[in-house]
Amino acid sequence: MQQYILRRLLLFLPSLLGVTVVVFVLMRLVPGDVATILVYQAGGQFERPAEELVRQVRQELGLDRPLVVQYGLWLRDLVRGDLGYSYWEKRPVWDIVRERFPRSMELAILTLLLTALWAIPLGVVAAAKRDTWVDHAARLVSISGLSLPIFFLGVLLLYFLVRAFQWMPPLEFVSLWEDPRENLLHIIWPALVQAYYISAPVMRLTRSQMLEVIREDYIRTARAKGLWEVTILYRHALRNALLPVVTFMGWWAGRALGGIVVVETIFAVPGMGMGLIEAVAHRDYPTVQAFLLILTLVFLTVNLLVDILYAWLDPRIRYT
Repeated sequence: MQQYILRRLLLFLPSLLGVTVVVFVLMRLVPGDVATILVYQAGGQFERPAEELVRQVRQELGLDRPLVVQYGLWLRDLVRGDLGYSYWEKRPVWDIVRERFPRSMELAILTLLLTALWAIPLGVVAAAKRDTWVDHAARLVSISGLSLPIFFLGVLLLYFLVRAFQWMPPLEFVSLWEDPRENLLHIIWPALVQAYYISAPVMRLTRSQMLEVIREDYIRTARAKGLWEVTILYRHALRNALLPVVTFMGWWAGRALGGIVVVETIFAVPGMGMGLIEAVAHRDYPTVQAFLLILTLVFLTVNLLVDILYAWLDPRIRYT
């Protein structure tokens, strides 16, 4: 087990390095130039031709150097812990990440907690009450979650909150440490939207896996011994049925942090999603590269934790 974890850790560096190359190249292939944006959106009268100012800005930002040199300098700064300087916000990228990352992380964690607390027990109950009204109701809920796009769910919930409670997302985000109640009132709604969207496939997957497991011989043996049905379902059956569910939840855990652009925009949560949209719109290369690098690092970390969790859930698993 320790050797497997070590091998997986060694795969971090080449995977992360490959992502940095892809992100760096793709950002340079996007039409538009940050120097042109900075010059022309500044407005006013120029003493020199705008094209000359664009060339000067490109030279000051190092964008006139070959791509290999730009990538090497960026990689060197990453090793030193320097994420770069935001062309658009005129401050270090690390300050932007430190401000926005906790908000998105809070939203992602709350989403996964709500999903686990709602979808997994519902899938277990649906499997235990197969072909009853409980099962049909649970499947109807899951199908509705799969059928409705997440942006439509977000807009629908926001419309309901405005019409029923006259509630709008506050203009200023309040930190969890400043005012937990106000923070929860802001963050709970986008978390509920994402949790409902994710819980649909999680519930269906849990139900299908439980239906397979409860037919096994050891489940019949446990019932023959007179164990309580709740103990059989949650202590014996669920643990062996959770492997595919953990895989899916792990995949969504990495995706939830990077795929919250829609809900952050709808509910005005100033996290990584909104910051990424703004940085891409302004061709702020260092900010986009840093954001994507951090999201990739989170995704790789979650995959590692999921693989380790496999061995804990099922000791029969052996890695070669």
